[in-house]
Amino acid sequence: MWNFRRVAGILSIGLFLIYGVIFFQLRHRLAEGYSDFISFYTAGKILQRGTPKQLYDVHLQYKIQLEAAPNVGIRQGALPFVRPAFEAWIFWPLAHLSYRTAFVLWSAFNCACLILATLCLRREIPELRKLSALLVVALSLSYFPVFFTILQGQDSILLFLIYVVGYGALRRHRQLLGGMTLGLGIFKFPLLIPFLVAFAVKRKLRVVLGFALTSLMLAGVSIATVGIPAALYYPKYLLSIDSIAPGVNRPQDMPNLRGLLSVLPRTLLPPKAEVLLLLLLSILLLGFVVRKWSLASSDRGVVFNLGFALNVVATVLVSYHCHAFDLCILLLPIGLAVGLILSNEPIAPQVRRLLIGVLCALMFSPLYLLIMFPANAPSFLAILLIAFAFAIGLTISDLRKKSIHRATVTD
Repeated sequence: MWNFRRVAGILSIGLFLIYGVIFFQLRHRLAEGYSDFISFYTAGKILQRGTPKQLYDVHLQYKIQLEAAPNVGIRQGALPFVRPAFEAWIFWPLAHLSYRTAFVLWSAFNCACLILATLCLRREIPELRKLSALLVVALSLSYFPVFFTILQGQDSILLFLIYVVGYGALRRHRQLLGGMTLGLGIFKFPLLIPFLVAFAVKRKLRVVLGFALTSLMLAGVSIATVGIPAALYYPKYLLSIDSIAPGVNRPQDMPNLRGLLSVLPRTLLPPKAEVLLLLLLSILLLGFVVRKWSLASSDRGVVFNLGFALNVVATVLVSYHCHAFDLCILLLPIGLAVGLILSNEPIAPQVRRLLIGVLCALMFSPLYLLIMFPANAPSFLAILLIAFAFAIGLTISDLRKKSIHRATVTD
């Protein structure tokens, strides 16, 4: 354990130095508005100016972005705000500040959310308490998707916090509260709705009800913000976003099944066949989760934790929209898997080695840098996620087999 702490500490410090160099090189571009945060800042500005009904007007968005970030030379149009209208209110206070100040404060807020989520996760998983709180936080901060989220000014860390709080409620049998908590993450619905499939199939309807209640409440806030015409226009706006901002949501940049299939040659997989194959693979993967995850009220132990982890990984894989910064939510399944490794659970040596190997690859941030930048193939990160899902499923099967064997011997 001492060697692990020492190696983890050294790696974290090394990664912080690398991130510091990257940040130093990009500092001027970040201040000028090259990051994704400009879209959130724009939404806040539209509310601040008293024109919420024009929240999804890309011409107004572009005008504001030219005012706030006039030196960005890579855009010929707006970087569109694509979230439900209620989320724009989070950025309304920041819109009263300069862009640079707003970006710094949002980055600080992201770091605070990450620290809070990490400490909550450490409290929920007893085995993680064997590691110091400082080390656990440092490892989380050194995870590349977290750094990428902060660099881009994205909101994925907030979703990670929501997942952690929702996990805590569900582990304590508080299904309605867990569902209501998860509903707060509806601003990134592609990374949340697939997660509910297992609850719906297993008839854990209080979770689904809680999610629906929060979602409906936030939908009401959105409608009250932009008005009924703009709210009705929102789905069409989302579906046309690829033509509004070409290149922003390229499937090849997505670390999920959609991204992985998109890199196959069109002669091998035509567009219609790709959609059908994606749908089939998504159904199979979510079916795999349902089969592996026990949601019995008596089971809130290791199998529940691993099932929750598997469901999060599968949700990322089947999501229609996902980017590298969204992988920061994987810190939850990673934490649950690490908790199992540090426990005394009897796992077959080969299964343990597989799980440890996948975890090491997932946490090895230089691999992300290599895949995303020199290789320019973020979709290949999906292979890591598939391996992680397979390792978790194999671990669940191994634990269940041993549990059945113990019960047979006892009888």
